[in-house]
Amino acid sequence: MVIRGLVSFAMLCITLTSTSQICKYVVNEKDPITDDIIRTIKTRLTGPTPFYYFSYIRNGSDYRFEVEVGDYGELDNTIQKGSELVMRTGSGNVVRMESIEKAEPEIIDDFGSKITRYNIIFRMTEETMKDIAESGIVFIRIKEMKNTFSDQEIPTALVTISKENAECIFK
Repeated sequence: MVIRGLVSFAMLCITLTSTSQICKYVVNEKDPITDDIIRTIKTRLTGPTPFYYFSYIRNGSDYRFEVEVGDYGELDNTIQKGSELVMRTGSGNVVRMESIEKAEPEIIDDFGSKITRYNIIFRMTEETMKDIAESGIVFIRIKEMKNTFSDQEIPTALVTISKENAECIFK
């Protein structure tokens, strides 16, 4: 009887851990007027410097992708509205997005060293968000703050996290 109870408890634990996913939202609320779902999930891509974070943002049926990038040094160039981000999803689709506003440099003092940080926001389609939820992001190219392109192949563990976080946007 005790053994059967332990086996049942173990099966329940395995089922819960294999089917449940913990979504770590930065924002998770419902608009009190429209009942639209408002969610943001942020993921660290690389770091400590240069560092890249990306966030999935959902506000009802409006989807956005935000990249936060920073590196040592004081830079003063602005990343212009319309700057392009190109990514490849695990399904092989190549996605191109343009920034929806210019990104100004923010200088951060890091214990005597200066870091320049940018937040770049891109509009994303629901179709692209669903593709990422199904297959993850495997490669990303972005015009970075030094007016060059930064190519980032996403490590396998982060491909899985990018997929899981996109899934959370739809829960």
